[in-house]
Amino acid sequence: MKRGVKLPLVLSALLLFSLRPYFVAPIIPSPSSAVEIYSNQTFHDLQKTVYYPIEKATKSILVSTFGEFEPELMALLKKRAEEGIKVFAHYDAKSFPKLEEKTLGFPSKGHRVSGLMHQKVLIVDESFVYLGSTNFTMASYKMHDNLLVGFFSPSLAEKIRLQLEDPAYPFLIEEDFPSGRFCFFSLPGQKRAALNSLVSSINNAKESIQCHIFTFTHLKLCDALVSALRRNVRVEVTIDKKSRKGASKQVIELLSKNGAIIRENNHQGLMHHKMCLIDEEIFYFGSANWTKSAFEKNRDYLVRLDHLSGSLKPQLIELFEKAKKFQKP
Repeated sequence: MKRGVKLPLVLSALLLFSLRPYFVAPIIPSPSSAVEIYSNQTFHDLQKTVYYPIEKATKSILVSTFGEFEPELMALLKKRAEEGIKVFAHYDAKSFPKLEEKTLGFPSKGHRVSGLMHQKVLIVDESFVYLGSTNFTMASYKMHDNLLVGFFSPSLAEKIRLQLEDPAYPFLIEEDFPSGRFCFFSLPGQKRAALNSLVSSINNAKESIQCHIFTFTHLKLCDALVSALRRNVRVEVTIDKKSRKGASKQVIELLSKNGAIIRENNHQGLMHHKMCLIDEEIFYFGSANWTKSAFEKNRDYLVRLDHLSGSLKPQLIELFEKAKKFQKP
């Protein structure tokens, strides 16, 4: 009888432990731990990851988004503005022409560029920076496979704020953290440097390349992966299942014919990542899909992290390993 009582208790404890990230406040980057990785595929609550620093802000909040804000977040930002926090938003004016200051309740700038204003950025108190594939929508938090990387750096926050203002921002943004070296390519201003960095890293790969890309149509990047396959580098590409049958079909078929391992998401949401891990040493991520438009037309960005520390590298390896639970061949 006692054994029968213990089993449900053990199962309940395991369930609570697995759901723990959804009940605790997310870890905010700090001077002692300046880089933090968050993904719903490693069971981080991306909604809390976004909301918590906004709720704790004491000076300013800067956001950039492609999609519209979900209503709860819009209400929170408006509330913080009414409380005296300086709030400012960047958004894509062509896609959302009615998303104006009078609607939001705080100052904003609608960008009209040849492509899309596609950057996803959150900067809090001019020190905390969050970058990645996550739009500020409930579907991005809960349904789609997404990533955020948080940084603590006042100097980085200022430089990323400046590049948001300038579509042709020409400068490479670099910073050394204890856990890795950071390079931020603002697109389209840094389109050549960004593409050359990514192609060069693929060309220098020796053992493995793992890519999770929502839309993959850039033939130069495809050619680089095919060359890696011919050098006997293990290439794994995870693609969104709708994109595989649509825009990305040509590239995926070419990679598959040349021996790449192809996977797709096994759920109804989007596989929305834009990230790549090379030799478990170099990590690329950002808002940019692997398309010509992302590099040449859109307001996007590509981030490279290398010289990974002994604490950051295992987190990235774990991210790619755990993501396999949400994929199928």
